Amino acid sequence: EARRLIDAGHREIVLTGIHLGHYGLDLSKGRPREEWTRLWHLLDALLELPGECRFRLSSLDAAEAHPQLISRLAGHPRIAPHLPLCLQSGSNAVLRRMRRRYTAESYLDRCGRLREALDHPAISTDIIVGFPGETDADFEATLEVARQARFADIHVFSYSPRRGTDAWDHPDPVDARVTRERRLRLEALASAMALDYRKSLVGRELGVVVETAAGPGWVVGTACRGVKVRFPGDIEALRRQLVAVRATLKTQPTEGVPLITPVAATRLRPVGKPVAVKEVGVLLAAITAELLADAIAPGEARHPADGTNDTPGARWLEAFRWDRFGGS
Repeated sequence: EARRLIDAGHREIVLTGIHLGHYGLDLSKGRPREEWTRLWHLLDALLELPGECRFRLSSLDAAEAHPQLISRLAGHPRIAPHLPLCLQSGSNAVLRRMRRRYTAESYLDRCGRLREALDHPAISTDIIVGFPGETDADFEATLEVARQARFADIHVFSYSPRRGTDAWDHPDPVDARVTRERRLRLEALASAMALDYRKSLVGRELGVVVETAAGPGWVVGTACRGVKVRFPGDIEALRRQLVAVRATLKTQPTEGVPLITPVAATRLRPVGKPVAVKEVGVLLAAITAELLADAIAPGEARHPADGTNDTPGARWLEAFRWDRFGGS
């Protein structure tokens, strides 16, 4: 299936599943340990496929971030350094009620190992606020774990009861107003951390898979570290292409005004062709992307109709093409 997608021109394949880290358990049942199949073995097989395609993992349980998996993630540039590592709560008491297989301490240990092994990874997560029995102290613990984890993005959810679950008739529900207040506080923290992470990308080379147009003469795509990037280009020429950009900081963008004129941008390297220094001139000294660094205010709507701003603190990276490709 992956070979067919690559042959069809796709430049990114996302491995997804409810328990992605459990891949291979059914294939290994009854076999000796040396014949077991695990997720990192699947990655090994995928990385042997030819073609300009990168691979990204979807949500992992913290208990599934096995050292051998981390070593595979660190060992190949075709694997995106973006890990959605599910937290749900930073309170050990709440995690026990959720029947999670990790503690806040072991979760932070996994984050630390990922940061040691990977080059500036984007670690994102899901967190539920207002889970039955969640106290003020539990919520404060969640905020502290989030700060220590330094997430690139947090998807915040308010607990909603579902019939048939153990939590459905839990005797200690959290008041809806308290849940909303906690959600807004966590979203404000998430927005600030998302902005910090995007600022930290300044000066880094990012591989961007171009997805769609973003206004006349501009295209938008997803970078290797999960952020959205916009840069000058022709969507018909660049759609589904893997393009390299480099970022620099801009703190006060003007809505609707390109940060660098599209006329200059059209002189940059087309896919597969060398760039001519005399055509670009001084721009080659700093072929850049510009980071829109205005954070979302707490409580601001985060889901516009076009769906482009779906995470706290998310903002475009506005980019020029880089003159060589070395990103993922």
